[in-house]
Amino acid sequence: MRQIGIICAAALVALKENVGKLESDHKKTRLLADGLNEIKGLRVNPCSIETNIIFIDIVDGSRTTTEKIFKYLEERGILLMQEKASRLRVVLHHQISASDVQYTLSCFQQAVQIENGN
Repeated sequence: MRQIGIICAAALVALKENVGKLESDHKKTRLLADGLNEIKGLRVNPCSIETNIIFIDIVDGSRTTTEKIFKYLEERGILLMQEKASRLRVVLHHQISASDVQYTLSCFQQAVQIENGN
């Protein structure tokens, strides 16, 4: 198969199987964003949630850092990206379940509590 055929095959699978899952992905993204906003020291701008990407800001004055949260979550199998010194980026996809979202929220909560001495 030529290269263009491989790319087209992947595109066809995405169109046939994954487009219908986008609404569910976006709902789980909103659920995660809302939960993150409930954690003291973290802030998500709800107006910025349009797809499956969340930008999480560390609130000024918080004792936690993006590096510490990143490391804590990575050790628990949650991969994210450090955008800036005070910003993290999370991307959800169709293989992330509602229980994965709850687990992620729990891990974020634990990471922030540990850093704030609670």
